[in-house]
Amino acid sequence: MSDNKQVIDFFGQVLMGRIRDEAIDDWERIFQGKMRDNESKKIFETLSTFSPEQVQFIINLFPKIVDTTLHHLLWTLEQEEDINVLVKAEENKYSNIREISDGLAGELYTEDGWISRFSNK
Repeated sequence: MSDNKQVIDFFGQVLMGRIRDEAIDDWERIFQGKMRDNESKKIFETLSTFSPEQVQFIINLFPKIVDTTLHHLLWTLEQEEDINVLVKAEENKYSNIREISDGLAGELYTEDGWISRFSNK
């Protein structure tokens, strides 16, 4: 991965697949009653008092909430100079994602953004 675009895309692919999609999947499983921890069971039980439309409305919010969280994480990583995220570009070379992106939070959006290219949700 010697090209900066490849490095940024690799980071985005990991972020979308391992964080965005997994977080949305977790909440979908909670709403389907598939999670067995006590908190998830309580949430699922509470859903029985909601109409199908209300449940669907909340389900539709999952990606928006996760995306807002990711946006703020990326914005913070971009602004906080004391925090550096390095991605392995070559055998002994690492790239700082803040330095090779022209705006980390913006990498999420648009038809060429990480969400549209790398997310399954």
